[in-house]
Amino acid sequence: MIFLIGFLLLLTAFTSLYAEEKEYEFTRISVTLEERKELTPDVLSMTVGVNANAVKEADVINMLGSVDKAIRTLNLNYKGGSYSVYKNCWWEKDKRKCSGYKGEIGYSFELNDSKEQNKVLEVIDEFKEKYGERLNYTVSHPQWIISEKKTKETENELKLDMIDTAINFAKKAGERLGRKCYISSINYDVRRPTWEPPFLYRAAPVMEKASIEAPEPKKEDKAVNIKASVGYICR
Repeated sequence: MIFLIGFLLLLTAFTSLYAEEKEYEFTRISVTLEERKELTPDVLSMTVGVNANAVKEADVINMLGSVDKAIRTLNLNYKGGSYSVYKNCWWEKDKRKCSGYKGEIGYSFELNDSKEQNKVLEVIDEFKEKYGERLNYTVSHPQWIISEKKTKETENELKLDMIDTAINFAKKAGERLGRKCYISSINYDVRRPTWEPPFLYRAAPVMEKASIEAPEPKKEDKAVNIKASVGYICR
């Protein structure tokens, strides 16, 4: 029994020593790589909100419905169209008072041409002229952004470029160490362009019907930046 215990202790020590020796047979390396690309925005983002008020709830719904129908006939790319209608209530001397109804509907447009924003505003402005003070609209600060499709395509390109860079680094590191280096892990950190928060403009009362020529936002290049932590094992 004593001999068996001693043999097991000796075997454990030998295994530990062998593991330490095997540990020294390879070298671990970790580096941080970075790739960056400037992109020209390809989508004009613009948010429009329409507000309506009337004595009857049905009248508010009909006004918003007319606006929505006209927006859809433009065949432009947008998200939204959800609406809400509620009683027009307020507090006065600790008493809740209500008069008529209010409603609102919102759209987030992604336009390919800056002139398309004029089409949207002209259509809504016609309803503003028709309904007067019963209808108002707000427009967020339009700005050129990079589309989701273009952003993802660029990210994939940069990731592939980074793999090529990582492979080249492994080759050179192996030459310096006199070993063969292999990539063991790649962890990406993607940083997309940031956009300014929307700033709302409220439409002024319409004095007379006229075509709208909205200002054209300037296209300013934005950068897609990717960092990667790359791990290597060199044997």
